[in-house]
Amino acid sequence: MMNKASIRHLLLDLGGVLYEIDIAKTVQTYNGLRHPGAPEIDYSKASQHAFFDQLDQGKIEIDDFAKGLRDAYQLDAELDLVKQIWMDLLIGVLPGRADDMEQLAQYYNIALLSNTSRFHHDFYREACDPMFRHMDHLFFSFDMGLRKPDAEIYLAALTQMGWKAEETLFVDDSWTNIEAAQQLGIQTYWMETHDHWQGLMTALV
Repeated sequence: MMNKASIRHLLLDLGGVLYEIDIAKTVQTYNGLRHPGAPEIDYSKASQHAFFDQLDQGKIEIDDFAKGLRDAYQLDAELDLVKQIWMDLLIGVLPGRADDMEQLAQYYNIALLSNTSRFHHDFYREACDPMFRHMDHLFFSFDMGLRKPDAEIYLAALTQMGWKAEETLFVDDSWTNIEAAQQLGIQTYWMETHDHWQGLMTALV
């Protein structure tokens, strides 16, 4: 749902949009470490354990997260391994994204809105700086104490930037997050696969 003529601002997700991640592989690896009969890890918003939210909201540290994950799902692993598996979901900046940010910044105001932990941020920040330097603001969930798809995080970003919802295009790889933005009157573009990025670029510039 986007009307190019009315778009002045871009609110972009990071993981799955600008930076490649592999959550499915991470969850599969964790599930392979469970004791027989232990509950299966589900990373979906509807059924994930609360500490996934708490880590991204900055309410717990990575050691607490790793211990909680290991205990809740009966993982046969040392805490360092649990943390390393969580780190391994980060793959890298998607090709061409820094150049695309430079091009988009000629036409639009740009801000990032990412569900992410400080643990991950400290790892990817340097690699992402060539993209981030073209953005007007970086909204990280661990800084805000909020997490998509909660309405408050979108409203906080729009308010701080002074952007109108109807003039803002939100881009995310999660349909749940897209739906939440739509309910607030924000224009949206669903990045169902990486291939959709080029279609977005063609539509915007």
